[in-house]
Amino acid sequence: MGGEFYCRSIQKMHADGSLSFFCAIDDGVVLSIAQPKNMVESTRAAFRDVEERLGGIDMILGFDCVLRRLDALNRQVFREISELYKVNNVIGFGTYGEQYRSMHLNQTFTGIAFGERQAAE
Repeated sequence: MGGEFYCRSIQKMHADGSLSFFCAIDDGVVLSIAQPKNMVESTRAAFRDVEERLGGIDMILGFDCVLRRLDALNRQVFREISELYKVNNVIGFGTYGEQYRSMHLNQTFTGIAFGERQAAE
């Protein structure tokens, strides 16, 4: 939408070839098939970026979509993701996705990181 890509998970493919999604999708939205990134590496890189920007992470209030959790289980990386959450002090909630502007997205992790930004010398 608007030149950007957003994750919207398919719930079911029907016998007639139509699709049902886990979220509402407006008529006319173009479906693009994407290839997933390595979930562990992309999560690790995101946490590393946040840590560098803040000068350390005290904790992250995280909101993890149940479909992301199921994806981690299916890809057999749930233990690695859980360890990343543990070492980065992630606490929070399981969700059914997130609302971004007028769209419901899923397979997402959204969080607020708390840390001490280092003053410039």
